[in-house]
Amino acid sequence: MTRTVSVLARGLAAAAASAAIFAAFAPARAGMEAPLAERLTPQAVARAFPGADAAGAVGGAPPIARALRGGALAGYLFSTADLAEPAGYSGEPFDIVVGLGLDGRIAGTALLEHYEPMIGPELIPEEALQLYLDELAGMRVDRRIRKGPRGVDGVSGATISSTLMAGAVLLAGRRAAQRAGLAGSARTGGPRLDAEFFEQRDWDGLLAVGAVTRLRLTDGDAARAFGLAPRAEEADGLRAPFLEFHVALATPADIGRNLFGARWHNHHLSLLSPGDRLLWFAAAGRYPLLRRHRGGGEARLRLIQDGRPIPLPPSGFLPRSAVRAAGAPRFDDHALFRLPAEASLDPLRPWAVEIAAPASSVAGPEAPPAVFTLAWEAPRHLVAGGDGDVETGEAERVLLGLLRVEALSDWQRLWVDRAGDIAVLAGLLAALTLIFALQDRLARRRRLHRALRTGFLAFVLVWLGWMHDAQLTTLNVLTYARAALGGVDWRVFLVDPLILILSAYVGLSLVLWGRGVFCGWLCPFGALQELTNRAGRLFRIPQLRVPETLQEKLWAIKYVAAAALCATAAYSMDAAGKAAEIEPFKTAIVVMFDRGWVFVAWALALLAAGLFVERFFCRFLCPLGGVLTLLGKFHLVHWLKRRPECGNPCAVCRSSCPIGAIAADGAINENECLQCLDCQVDYYDDTVCPPLVARRRRLAQLGASPSAP
Repeated sequence: MTRTVSVLARGLAAAAASAAIFAAFAPARAGMEAPLAERLTPQAVARAFPGADAAGAVGGAPPIARALRGGALAGYLFSTADLAEPAGYSGEPFDIVVGLGLDGRIAGTALLEHYEPMIGPELIPEEALQLYLDELAGMRVDRRIRKGPRGVDGVSGATISSTLMAGAVLLAGRRAAQRAGLAGSARTGGPRLDAEFFEQRDWDGLLAVGAVTRLRLTDGDAARAFGLAPRAEEADGLRAPFLEFHVALATPADIGRNLFGARWHNHHLSLLSPGDRLLWFAAAGRYPLLRRHRGGGEARLRLIQDGRPIPLPPSGFLPRSAVRAAGAPRFDDHALFRLPAEASLDPLRPWAVEIAAPASSVAGPEAPPAVFTLAWEAPRHLVAGGDGDVETGEAERVLLGLLRVEALSDWQRLWVDRAGDIAVLAGLLAALTLIFALQDRLARRRRLHRALRTGFLAFVLVWLGWMHDAQLTTLNVLTYARAALGGVDWRVFLVDPLILILSAYVGLSLVLWGRGVFCGWLCPFGALQELTNRAGRLFRIPQLRVPETLQEKLWAIKYVAAAALCATAAYSMDAAGKAAEIEPFKTAIVVMFDRGWVFVAWALALLAAGLFVERFFCRFLCPLGGVLTLLGKFHLVHWLKRRPECGNPCAVCRSSCPIGAIAADGAINENECLQCLDCQVDYYDDTVCPPLVARRRRLAQLGASPSAP
């Protein structure tokens, strides 16, 4: 038996190493670097834009193609890799071709390339992910994605991947809509002014989208403002205008960069403090408004928003900058103004410039000044992150009305949508913390401990594992390591709150109690192994005890597997995802055995081995267990109690330990201990623990009432 187990262990170690080496040198896929025209195959076009005959010319940077139907423009085709620069769960990019109709709605999607560890021919099929993306068809790009019965559902087992891909489709669609000037060009995640979006525009283009507004006053207009009758030439507008005034909020790139050019716009922004606004004014005509205002004295200009005046003191003017927009007229004067953040100008709400023209400019000193108004409102295409609720004025609220939906970011909405699941997980973790805090009391009650542990493991398996796919894997740990090194955006983890919360708790438990908290209580596959072993015992399946010397050699396999996975991940996360198939977590927990026969056979073989050797995979093969052991090796709390008699002469705890983590001398190997507390139950049982049995007998002989310390 010993020789057989030894040969089996060596074979498994060799298989794990071979899988890692093969995966490390497997050729990587390519394609998203190719021009968009090459990626727009007939199949991709048909999938991304049903009804389109072909893709037209590709233009712009990033590139966008025209979708043609009967030779006429039907919409646009573009790639998430080009417009959204996405990163998946593994940190690698993915490429989805998206079709966008002229009504601002998604026409369809075609998944071309990805490196997601959970998606593949023998994993969660790409067809399932494509079907999820197909549910986005018909959605306006200025709406947020709703989960559950009111919207689309994610892909079970690939929640993070599917959420990130849907978000990239929506983001790319918004940017394409902005480029094309389509309706509904993106307002979700909380209204804000898009400071980064840019599309090349000439002067007429800036006026057309409302980026620059202007006011033209003839002498006749000015005379009428002072209650005077204009002369004929003034009324007919034959003379040069009294004033032609232009205004723009130049902070966004789509306005300031078109006005001044990229280099000078960046320079002007560098003169601002966080929250400051950059205003641009230009004037032409016979009334030297800007020169007089800058010269001090009586204020000529001020801003008005919601009836509140905002003065423009001369000290706020910055050095002038040439207007470089093609087709811009010649101005007599123009100016830049730094509006400080404390002025509290809301760029999303309409505001206006009030221009005070003194009476002396037209009618003489005895007449009161005339006030002219020039309004400015943020161009619709630059208002990003809103929601349909903003447009209708109906504010959707969540969490008992405490939060407005449109004020939440995408990840915050995901957390709100899963508030119930988060509350259940929080309760589960609180219960486990209480178990460890009160383990001495629990261990004194054998039946209670047994029932509580069985129920806890069953809940972890069914609710945490099979229902919510919250199974941590070695890839989770490797991805967190990459994020710590700057290789992955931390916001990726926010889209799956259960995994993130569970990971944070496990990280804390590693510091306090070591590996055993997760492996012994929170791992769904570990729970499955233990529960199936208990079922096997009911059917009197014999339990094999691995000799201590052999067990010490077998323990090394999981550390070798962990090292191989880490080395493979350093080369390629895609290769590491393939090598991580030594873990049966995806098969047994995430997809519940709905995979290819090879993977199902591997998972069933491990469970079958666990019928004879409890927690066979956890003890000898699990790379995640190896990684967590190393991370939790120097934990702070050592609560498991021992007596001087443990190991010599007593061996009760050692023989009852289900995973052989107690050595012949009675010492507990905390690197292998799963914190099941079985040894503590024996420790307090005065009918099992020999020192307590002897003590109880002595007290009985003395007529005293026995009680365990």
